[in-house]
Amino acid sequence: MCGRFENKVNENIFIQLFKEMNIDLIVDDSIKKNKKENIAPTDKIYAIRLLNGVFTLSLLNWGIKFKEDSPLIFNSRIETIKEKKYWFTLFDKYRCIVPMSGFYEWKKEGTRKIPHRIFLPVQEIFFVPALYYTDKQNNLYTSLITTLPNKFIKSIHHRMPVILDIKTATKYLSNETNKNLELCIPLNDSTPMDAEVVKL
Repeated sequence: MCGRFENKVNENIFIQLFKEMNIDLIVDDSIKKNKKENIAPTDKIYAIRLLNGVFTLSLLNWGIKFKEDSPLIFNSRIETIKEKKYWFTLFDKYRCIVPMSGFYEWKKEGTRKIPHRIFLPVQEIFFVPALYYTDKQNNLYTSLITTLPNKFIKSIHHRMPVILDIKTATKYLSNETNKNLELCIPLNDSTPMDAEVVKL
C-alpha cells in the first residue's frame, strides 16, 4: 500500500531527463494548476502518458472513484489486475507513470503506527507504474500499482509500490501488456533503499 508520497522535483527536471534520452516531453497546460510536494489521495499529481505517440506530462487526480458511494481506489494490486478483466483492460489500454522522490509507509510498533519516509539514496527520482480512468466529464483519475514487498520494505509494511527507473518506466508506456506484467514485481533487493521516521 502507498497512502502518501513525495515529489520534490519540478517539470523542468523531467523535461531534461527525457531530453537526455532523446525523447520530447510535452507539458500539458494542467501543470500550471496546483501541485503539491507532500501528496495524499485525492490530490492532483504529476503523471506521464503516451498519447498518440507523444510523451505528455499532466496533472491527474490521485484515486479512482467510479460512483459517488464507491470507495476511492488509490492503489491497484498487481494480483487484482491479473485476475480481474476490467482492471486488466485498464492496465492494457490506459497506462501512466508517476514520478516520486519518496513515499510513506506506517510501521506498526505495538499499538502505534510510525510513519516512515522511504527513498532511494542513489536516485533523486523514480517512477511508479499506474493506470488511469476518464469519467464522462473527461476528468482523469489514476491509481498506483502495488506489489509484494522486497526484503527492505517487508520490515516496515506488507505492500510496496512497483518502482521503475526512467528507462524502464518509458518502456512501460509502450510495451506489450505481458511484458509490463513482468515489470510489476518488487524492487530488486540489491537496489539501495533507505527510510527515516517523520512527522506527518
